[in-house]
Amino acid sequence: MRPFIIILCSFFFGQICVAQITMETVRGEEGSMELYATNTGNVPYTILIDYTELTNLNSISNTGIVIARPGKSKVVTLKRVTESQSTNLRYTYSFIKGDYSRKSKDETVYLIPLQEGTVATGIRMTHIENRHQPREENTDYVGVSFRFGLPTEVVAPRKGVVSEISMDKYADKNNLDFDRGENFIELFHEDGSLTKIMVLSPGSEKVKLGQVVFPGDVIAESAGEDYNSGFHVRLANMKPVKDGTAKLNYEMTPMKFISKEGVSDISEMQELVVVHPEEVVTAEMSKKEKKTYEAGN
Repeated sequence: MRPFIIILCSFFFGQICVAQITMETVRGEEGSMELYATNTGNVPYTILIDYTELTNLNSISNTGIVIARPGKSKVVTLKRVTESQSTNLRYTYSFIKGDYSRKSKDETVYLIPLQEGTVATGIRMTHIENRHQPREENTDYVGVSFRFGLPTEVVAPRKGVVSEISMDKYADKNNLDFDRGENFIELFHEDGSLTKIMVLSPGSEKVKLGQVVFPGDVIAESAGEDYNSGFHVRLANMKPVKDGTAKLNYEMTPMKFISKEGVSDISEMQELVVVHPEEVVTAEMSKKEKKTYEAGN
């Protein structure tokens, strides 16, 4: 029987989720069933499978949460339990960009995503709920903002693959505090997480989807002149998790940044001078990438 499939998408910061994951069932040897995922994107997605009917089938691999790499790949094999009995399979699935399974080997230090020598004020961002005067303040971590005085180029804060670009929004208001339509460039990292770099000048992107960027590489031009806070750039790092409702969601991960003043998690407002130390720039490079980098310097 062909499976009954429902595709669910997760949303983050008003981002439009384009369905990039499809799944199909193929009958394998000795009555087994194999689930294949096709990922039309350029980075991994995490898939949560919910079996609504699983008759005479047993999983011999992880069937709760699986990872769909770019392209087509087998993600689950279901083994028939009793040869003389028929099998039946129905399921739904949801998916979210990023890789739930990957872990970071070492603590990651980010560059402040501005040109070296820029003087910036680092500020921990507040949850949008707090703008509506709630009874209790929402203290959840949602990222950081760096304010600066003059327009400048925005650089990649760490190594990553460009996983999404949204740079076609032009502000039609002034004195903004927050805009859900902010231009952004998103990077996928080898630890499975994603970093969104927001508040960028429309049409100024210097990178393409699928491109690998390294810390310090220019990715766009700055913006923010129509905000009350002036020129600034915002960053948020997120990773797929299975939340308390048994659904996939993003968990925001605190970031640490290097500056002339040292390494800081920007827990309070502070003025910082941007630096691009070689040890941070090369920290996530492969041996081949480091060799190429050293040859060019």
